[in-house]
Amino acid sequence: MSQAAPPQIPMPAPPTDPEPEPPKRRRGVIAAGIAVVLIIVAGLAAFAITRSDTAEARPLALSFTQGEERTYDVHQTMDAKVSSSLFGDEPLSMDVSQVVGWKVVSVDDAGTATIEVTVSDMSGTLNGSEVPSAPTPPIEIQIASDGRVLSAGGLSLGGAAETQGFGFPGMGQLTPILPDDGDAVSVGDTWDKGFSQDFPFGDGTIDFSATSTYVRNETVNGRDAAVIETEMTVPIDMTLDLAELLDALGPEITGATGAGLEQLGDGSIAYLGRGTVTQTSFVDLDAQELLKTQSSGRFDISMTFEGIPGLAEGSAEMNFAGSFTQGLELR
Repeated sequence: MSQAAPPQIPMPAPPTDPEPEPPKRRRGVIAAGIAVVLIIVAGLAAFAITRSDTAEARPLALSFTQGEERTYDVHQTMDAKVSSSLFGDEPLSMDVSQVVGWKVVSVDDAGTATIEVTVSDMSGTLNGSEVPSAPTPPIEIQIASDGRVLSAGGLSLGGAAETQGFGFPGMGQLTPILPDDGDAVSVGDTWDKGFSQDFPFGDGTIDFSATSTYVRNETVNGRDAAVIETEMTVPIDMTLDLAELLDALGPEITGATGAGLEQLGDGSIAYLGRGTVTQTSFVDLDAQELLKTQSSGRFDISMTFEGIPGLAEGSAEMNFAGSFTQGLELR
């Protein structure tokens, strides 16, 4: 009896190293993989943001209580040029920081607050020179519950207390422009608003045309805040009576600006031009309080001076144009 031969099992061939991918192809695969991951992460983030921000509409307003006090850090910069046939072109560069105190003096039935504003701890430079440290007088401003600054006192012209005497109408609008009557809005909603700010020192008003959008929610120092972006235009056509300004601000304003303004009591300045402002504001949704604001803008203004001592022909024209930034943050 013969035995069957055992089955022959083929031996596997020894493994061979795969041919390495060309470096360029390998880099391309890695880049594509990273792109896919980023797309997925971005999609998840967008989904999370959309979920949190598309909740039911919420009212947006500012709420004030008589006697309450707030302190804000303010930082302002300006890069401008002053032009005149009298002296040619002169640069104007400003970088100023200050501490601004708000005390609510009263609140009317409509929620509009009268606020006393004081400035302290001012520091910075104007054309490379340190700004004067002389104290500046307090002023009163009025802010509606929808954020409109109805009267800005000395800030109506960028005020000496804020910009060392240089500025343009609209720089005092540091609060956001919110919907009418605290209307409930959702992320993505947009509203338009036009209003006038009181100009107490001559003829004319400061007119604003604003478009605001509720862009998202964001946490600011542990507080849930609505982020509001506003585009504003400010046409300018008015006349400043220097005597009225000096009467309102008092002799302290001379120290604040470093100029002998008491000699200008018979003078006036006519303003004609335009300013634009882009503003991003953060409003506490629960406390209805302004947490911070970041603004930037441009301006181009012609000014005609009348009755100013030293002008050979009794009048002179000057152009003031440039850009600025403003930041305000609650302490």
